[in-house]
Formats: sequence, structure tokens, C-alpha cells
Amino acid sequence: MLYIARRLKKITFSFFFKIKYLKRNIIFQFGSVIDNKCELEGYNSIGENSQLISCSLGRGTYVGRNSELNKIKIGRFCSFGSFITNTTGNHPTKKFVSTHPAFFSEGKAAGFTFMKETIFTELKFVNNEYLVSVGNDVWVGDHVIILDGITIGDGAIIGSGSVVTKDIEPYTINVGIPTRIISKRFSDDDIEFLLNYKWWDEDWNWIESHSLLFNNICKLRELKRPK
Repeated sequence: MLYIARRLKKITFSFFFKIKYLKRNIIFQFGSVIDNKCELEGYNSIGENSQLISCSLGRGTYVGRNSELNKIKIGRFCSFGSFITNTTGNHPTKKFVSTHPAFFSEGKAAGFTFMKETIFTELKFVNNEYLVSVGNDVWVGDHVIILDGITIGDGAIIGSGSVVTKDIEPYTINVGIPTRIISKRFSDDDIEFLLNYKWWDEDWNWIESHSLLFNNICKLRELKRPK
């Protein structure tokens, strides 16, 4: 009953946070929750029972159902599947006798601590605000776990069930526990072209009018950029 009450409270507060997005073409599926620190650029969709805390979503990005994301900055036109989470917190694995936070953190994770000050960095931020930074046009499959302090490059793909423990290079396909690169999506020349082109920064009307060219990179390469 306590869990249900807390969940209902979150959903109620979330409703008021969603009001400011009424004119940004954003779909909030049933049971989805955001907090007042989330920033959604527009044309987004948040799946059923997904929870976003202090996250930033670029234009066109969507998140599937039952995902829990905390302090993640996600670029434009990203596809996040279902049951995706990111971890928040590290424990020492060497030199320290114990991995329990009572021996390295002043925070009382278990309700107590032996430390008067924190002597081990628990959270790894990619900047002062976000634990994870995701580029543009990134596809993340279902049941993926992303550790903190991770940067995922533009155009990358992360296969279902993967655990991301290190930075992901742009336009690579990655799978496994931990993730490893199995191939690149394009030639090095094409990747350099896309990273410089940054089509996701064009206005919405331009992208829509040229969308039929996106089924073949050769077509996009032949297109002259607007002045």
C-alpha cells in the first residue's frame, strides 16, 4: 500500500510538471512520470510507467515503457527502448577492505556510517549536471543498463540486454556484457561526413521535407546544405 501511495503521489505531481509541455507535441503514456527538473525539447514520447528524473531529451527523442532514467542528457532523434536503466553510484573494488558505503561515504545509505567525510567518489558525472551524456540519433535496445560517467556518441547503436561500462564511439554497433564494438555503421569517410553534417540541427520543416533522402546515405551526401 505504501508503494502504491508513493507512486500515486509521483504521478500527481508529474501531471503539473507536464502542463508546460502541452504545446510541444509530447506524448505522455499512462503512468509515465517526470519531475520539475526534466527538459523536453519537443516531439517526444515517454512510454508507459517510465520515470525520468532530472533528464534532458532532445527534439524527436522517445523512451519506451518501464524505463527509469536519472540525470541523463539525451540528444535529438534518439530511440530508447523499454526497461532501460542507468546506475547511480560506485563502490571501491580494490585496496578498500569492504565495498560497503559505511566505510567510505558520509551518506547513510544503510541508515548509518562510520565516516565523517566521504573518501571515495560514488558518482561519476560527465559534467556538473548529468551522469550520462547521449548524442543524437542513438538507438538503445530493451533491457540495457548504462553506468554513470558514460558518454555515448552520435549515431551509436546499443543492442538489447547490454551493459554499458565505457564510452561508446559514434556510429558504432555495440553489444554484450560489458559492451563491445562488433562493427561500424558506415565507412570512416561517411561517419566523418555525418558528424560534420549534423542533420539533427536543421529545423523541423527542413528535416521533414528531406526525409525521403534518409533511406540512403549516398542521397544525403549529394544534397546541398541550405545557406
